[in-house]
Amino acid sequence: MCCKMDKDYTMGASVKTGCHRQQKQNTKGQYARAGRLGAPGVRCDAPVELAQQTLEWISREWKDKLDFVIWTGDSSRHDWDPKQTRQRSHVLKLNRMAVDMVLEHLDGIPVIPCLGNNDIFPHNKVLDHDRIFTFYESLWRQWIPADQRETFLKGGYFSADTDNHMRIISLNTMYFTKRNTRVKSCDKKGPGLDQLRWFDGELKRARKDGTRVIVIGHVPPSPHDYRQSCFHEYVLISAKYNDVIVSHHYGHMNMDHFLLYDSNQETLSQAFDIQTRSEFSISRNILHYVDWLRDLYSSINFDANDIREKNPVHENASHLVAVQVSPSVLPVYYPAVRVYRYSVGNVSQHPPLLGYIQYYANITRWEREHPNEPLKYDIEYTTEQDYGLTDLSTESLSKLAKFMLAEDGDMMWNTYTRNMFVRTQNDTFPFDDEDEDEDDEDEDEDDEDDDDDDDDDDDDDDDDDDDDDDDDDDGDDKSEH
Repeated sequence: MCCKMDKDYTMGASVKTGCHRQQKQNTKGQYARAGRLGAPGVRCDAPVELAQQTLEWISREWKDKLDFVIWTGDSSRHDWDPKQTRQRSHVLKLNRMAVDMVLEHLDGIPVIPCLGNNDIFPHNKVLDHDRIFTFYESLWRQWIPADQRETFLKGGYFSADTDNHMRIISLNTMYFTKRNTRVKSCDKKGPGLDQLRWFDGELKRARKDGTRVIVIGHVPPSPHDYRQSCFHEYVLISAKYNDVIVSHHYGHMNMDHFLLYDSNQETLSQAFDIQTRSEFSISRNILHYVDWLRDLYSSINFDANDIREKNPVHENASHLVAVQVSPSVLPVYYPAVRVYRYSVGNVSQHPPLLGYIQYYANITRWEREHPNEPLKYDIEYTTEQDYGLTDLSTESLSKLAKFMLAEDGDMMWNTYTRNMFVRTQNDTFPFDDEDEDEDDEDEDEDDEDDDDDDDDDDDDDDDDDDDDDDDDDDGDDKSEH
């Protein structure tokens, strides 16, 4: 759902123009052209038709099963085409279009949105009481509770309760990122510190109310994107309320993975050391990012003997924070949609977040084989079948991370990294399997992620009902999209 729509995207245009214009053929042969539903692997945003068909598929397949929708930001395109630079009016118009489409196809389903860096003008830069908050407060009024509107108008963040005693905290991550030069830190008076204090207060209120919390935002917490003081405080607060927080959900990166941090100060400092040594650029070298992610997992010092134990992985598991980063509808790779399954039973016996189904659409193949049919998303993987997870608790994700680093975890790591790029980088991350996915024939062989650092958006995180026979009698499965 978060997809960086581009109303100027033109089918058949040259990808060198941001998929906006035709280009003369050069002497080396025909240039790459934009497809009808997108151009995976190049610097082009999502055509409006892709967003429209994605929402139509969600409505057709899932509308009657969804409890709520998490929208992790970014509806407006990038500024990749110097001949068609985006203006404030473009940003606002694209967001109006996105909301209209969501209301058309998911009417009656609660939606919890958050601001993305491409939803802001100028790009990335925002301060308290920014006038753009007034626009979004009006646009999202049906989704922002009345008692939270004053908070949103001040800082662009809010919380909202759903049915089944779940509270969603929607953060404005622009106050935490290095690219917002209007906010300098989170340890001195200013918007960053104000939001963190509000975040702490909301979690304290949730604990008092006996309510579980899902945290959402656009740019995920990492030493790459966050100012150090903001990153440290986010992780410390999150660990402090691990008994309250169900999960953290972010977009921005377009890559399907999870981040894992230990709130121990020394370990957090080590995460910054890893970042400095790697010097990766997400927009240029995905291999560097994968290496950094593996180093990050390795920096958590678990006892190797505990990796496969059913007991908590670590005696200090409460100090760990797991952040889920979802892929997006933006076809940097293939467009993707995620559906979560959660429990509303006794959380002391049933982890609230049970698993998800990851869907994707091979739009290259679909255009070729089904040119006149509505787009259909297929199952890419499930956390239960492909990762062996019975739930998505921090402890379970930690076990998965450490198992993938073990000697017998290589095959799982290969599966994980291939899923990370929605099956578009299978040549970069080969996998020796007799059941090799046929999608390889359609993959872009370019190792480079053409997306820029500050834009990764994920579409939305979703949860739905799942007729799993393993459901315990003490808890009902519910779903969110």
